[in-house]
Amino acid sequence: MPSGVRKNGRAMSDTTTSTLAAVLWDFDGTLADTEPLWIAAEYHVISQLGGTWSEEDADQLVGNSLLDSGAYILNAIGRVDLSPAWVVDQLLSFVVDHVRRNPMVWRPGAIELLDSFAAAGVPCALVSASYRVLLDAALCQLPKGTFRVSVAGDEVSRGKPHPEPYQKACTALGVSARHCVVLEDSETGCRAGNAAGALVLAVPNRVEIPNAPRRLHVPSLADLDAAAVATMLEQSNAT
Repeated sequence: MPSGVRKNGRAMSDTTTSTLAAVLWDFDGTLADTEPLWIAAEYHVISQLGGTWSEEDADQLVGNSLLDSGAYILNAIGRVDLSPAWVVDQLLSFVVDHVRRNPMVWRPGAIELLDSFAAAGVPCALVSASYRVLLDAALCQLPKGTFRVSVAGDEVSRGKPHPEPYQKACTALGVSARHCVVLEDSETGCRAGNAAGALVLAVPNRVEIPNAPRRLHVPSLADLDAAAVATMLEQSNAT
């Protein structure tokens, strides 16, 4: 991994570079360890509807828009009398209630990496397929201003893998996607970040992510800091 001096296995960010304009974070499975919550919600809702579910089905939904996930669920259990939007409401209610009642579980290294970007003066944006109600519940558990911009799935007309969510974040920050890095844990999200023109750091969680141009695989956020991320972007843009 490109880096400068390392301490305790982590690159040090005592120097910064202006080439990294911003970092755009996915939420579910990248910043927050919410995938188990969504899967629990899926099992709960589907059991209430008399259907059956599996881990393989759950993995099919990772990174998808909520409406696409709702449609998948209804097709999987053979219910044509309900709408995807109704399913989304049930799933969201389950997950948001849990987040409001319990401390958020963050992905390994996420908070430390956010601190590193803050110390380096690199702005961050949160770009998620999850809806505003969930993002606000989660953001309440972070220091104010951690994310300069946040884009929710119900605030775009075309969700991931379309680039619109990341393009909207870049516009709000006033930066070019070419000078940004996207952090993602799903192929759907990686495709969105790449389509927007950003360098994507794929941090796999539940599902595998294929290789692609301007996409680097990182085992864990704990392996990164601001200096290492900036170096990766510089090297990618130089090729």
